[in-house]
Amino acid sequence: MSCDGELRARIEQSLRRAMSPVPAELLTAYYGYQDIHFRRYLLVTNFLGQAAYLSYALADRLVVPDIFAASLAWRGTYIGLILLLTLAAFRWCRDIRLLDLLLPVSILLAAMIWFRLLVDSNSPHVTTYQYASLIFIVLANLCIQVRFVPALLLSLLISAVTLAGVHRLAAGDGMTLLVFGLVYLPVLFFSLFISFSNTLERRRIFLRSRLDAMTRDELAQANRKLQTLAHTDPLTGTSNRRQFHLSAERELARARRQQEPICLLMLDIDHFKRINDQHGHDAGDRVLRELAGTARKMLREPDLLARFGGEEFVALLPNTALDSARTVAERLRVKLSELRIPDLPQAPIRITVSIGVAPLYQFDLDQALKEADRALYLAKHGGRNQVRLATSTG
Repeated sequence: MSCDGELRARIEQSLRRAMSPVPAELLTAYYGYQDIHFRRYLLVTNFLGQAAYLSYALADRLVVPDIFAASLAWRGTYIGLILLLTLAAFRWCRDIRLLDLLLPVSILLAAMIWFRLLVDSNSPHVTTYQYASLIFIVLANLCIQVRFVPALLLSLLISAVTLAGVHRLAAGDGMTLLVFGLVYLPVLFFSLFISFSNTLERRRIFLRSRLDAMTRDELAQANRKLQTLAHTDPLTGTSNRRQFHLSAERELARARRQQEPICLLMLDIDHFKRINDQHGHDAGDRVLRELAGTARKMLREPDLLARFGGEEFVALLPNTALDSARTVAERLRVKLSELRIPDLPQAPIRITVSIGVAPLYQFDLDQALKEADRALYLAKHGGRNQVRLATSTG
């Protein structure tokens, strides 16, 4: 199984598990994904959370007026510092895990300040007002998106601060503590459930997005392979007949606009059937691959090479006059005759080719193919291992 296949299997296995853990090799990508998709959400949540904390100063004015001035001063100073820290963190910090904890940590500190203020109040409504502290645990867990374990630890710390504050306000009254605990625990568990659900869904969304991306990449790769197979001869790696016609027509259109000469070579391996009979078809396939590789090296980058079928190849030479095309064909013939293709160590295979050359007068591809084929026929019947020009060229 390939590396991608193994990773896909691990992702699918993770999605089937209750906790959907992110594979270790994807953790960096996971945090990067969360940073891209949820950074703005976390920033807005931080601002809204601090605004909610500041708004409680209005409630202080009504419920605990004796500490309103101190509350406003403490809240205003604290919110100002936290907002500056928040803006700096979101501007400079690239670790989404730290940003995810910014609001819960600030809420923990806010809870400590708030209970410290309530202790100094003589209002008869303090015991009732302490139930407003439920907002702290709810806000802290609503904003957690990336990791649940830190949310759990911070929830325990916030709960410890809250219960300690209630204990102090109640002066140790057991019934007050019991009633508060009965109210607080369901809110704690419900907010933790929300935090757990949020972080679990974030992991699942990321893992599904990775699977979708892998599927798209696999489909794109498969389409590229299919396109290559549709246009390429699988044995030699050259263009096939269909692709040659498509590419040649585009090249002819360009040559027609610029009035440039263009020529065609048609080459055929001499006595190729004898090679297959004496050495086997595997050896024949090696001959075809060697010929294609050698021809590609000798031709220019703009030249088009294709296997037309069997042992027959064609090459289109843009911006090439007939004399130059004949020179190219002759060099190619000599180079191929010097090839030694190993079959048995003591009997390497030698090949020769016959080549027909034709210009594309009037830029007519079909006519040039017929002329090159006739020239190739003359080369075959003239003794093989030679280059012939189309007879219509004189």
